[in-house]
Amino acid sequence: MKFSFKHMVLLAGLTLSMPSCSFFEVEDTIDPNNPTLESILTNASRIQINQLGIGIQSALRNGRSNFVLVAGSIGREIYNLASTELTWTTELLGSTNGGFSATTLFNGYYADFSQTRRRAEFFKMAAENSAPGALTDAEKDGIRGFVNTVEAYTMLNMLNMQYKNGIRIKYTDLYSPGDLLKPGPFVSYEEGLKEIRRLLDEGATQLAAGGATFGFTMTSGYAGFNTPSTFRKVNRALAARTAMYQQDWTAMLTLLNDSFLDLNGPMSTGPNFTYSTTSGDITNPQFQQMNTTASPVVAQSLFITEAEPGDTRVAKKVTKRSSVRAMNGIIGEYDVSLYPTSTLPISIIRNEELILMYAEAMMQTGKLAEAVTALDKVRVAAGLKELAVAKPTVVNNKAALIDELLNQRRYSLFYEGFRWFDMRRYGRLDQLPNDQPNHKVYEQLIRPFAEVQWDAKNPQ
Repeated sequence: MKFSFKHMVLLAGLTLSMPSCSFFEVEDTIDPNNPTLESILTNASRIQINQLGIGIQSALRNGRSNFVLVAGSIGREIYNLASTELTWTTELLGSTNGGFSATTLFNGYYADFSQTRRRAEFFKMAAENSAPGALTDAEKDGIRGFVNTVEAYTMLNMLNMQYKNGIRIKYTDLYSPGDLLKPGPFVSYEEGLKEIRRLLDEGATQLAAGGATFGFTMTSGYAGFNTPSTFRKVNRALAARTAMYQQDWTAMLTLLNDSFLDLNGPMSTGPNFTYSTTSGDITNPQFQQMNTTASPVVAQSLFITEAEPGDTRVAKKVTKRSSVRAMNGIIGEYDVSLYPTSTLPISIIRNEELILMYAEAMMQTGKLAEAVTALDKVRVAAGLKELAVAKPTVVNNKAALIDELLNQRRYSLFYEGFRWFDMRRYGRLDQLPNDQPNHKVYEQLIRPFAEVQWDAKNPQ
């Protein structure tokens, strides 16, 4: 029995065993849109390699919507006031007895990111075993570096959502026959971060050897970062983000200096996920119509009332509703309007975040003046005065600067999945607001039910 590539990706998200013969055994027709796995993993043509590379870039967008909705809700940035799914304002906000249900819907990101990881593994294997002459050795290295970066990106998102539950850092040895559905064990948060750094460092080495161009087409969202050498700067930026969670401040500075950080450059510089209304593509999953009553995503009220006067980021990210939306004791006065149209891109990582990471690393290594300079870049870009004028007592006070840093990250990176993680890594989850007395802020999500079931049936 042969599986198409599409079917193999589907299996990547499953952890329950299947009988050897099933509904899928219909192999005597050839679907040109879903070639058999064998035809891709061995002797793939350059055209097939290109299609796989474009597909990975498309798949990397998957999981984004659930990821930011869940992290943003727990981090008390936004609320999803869905009238058809009340668990967004009950279970997710901690008001149900017993916490998360075993089969909670809030782990949707996990399957999406897991499937992208598996797609990336297949892509690397296809490149390594491609048809003679299809790729140069340098192009194969470029693909290896790209894949390691993609895997690290998805793993870091999964790990931060699962936190102390950890993640599997190894799915399987795809080169061993019969080993497709044998995932490795879960590892701790710290071990997960260590493996992510290893993947990114390995990827950086491979990208450095990747030649002048990739052996596949990079989509328009990677303009300026679409060659192995320029994409390596994205890899180093993601490694710096990982080092931040490790609290490895010295390494974080080294990595930032090797990234596309530019203290004097535009805040928006960086790679993006792109969207369109073209048939077969998808639109921006964070776009929403204003004043909707079905499932509006609204800002937590303190985002508006606690903003520093004159902060232009507020008006760019939220819009006052024509009528208040109330749901389970939550009052929504402002819609999230971060993306006013359905085809606007979403940042993967950008200079604004890198400047804020640079400021944090500087203050954590005792270089407060440099930290203030970096924070001022972000403040001025947001229409605010420099700290020496607006908050002079903060300038030489490390503790106060950390408060300022977290506040700037709150407004610069609103609804991008960071607030919950930021408050957790500084031990401040108890400072996040609860709109109702029975609400509580979770430290982490529950492990996905399918993973629990798999380990119960397949003890390691």
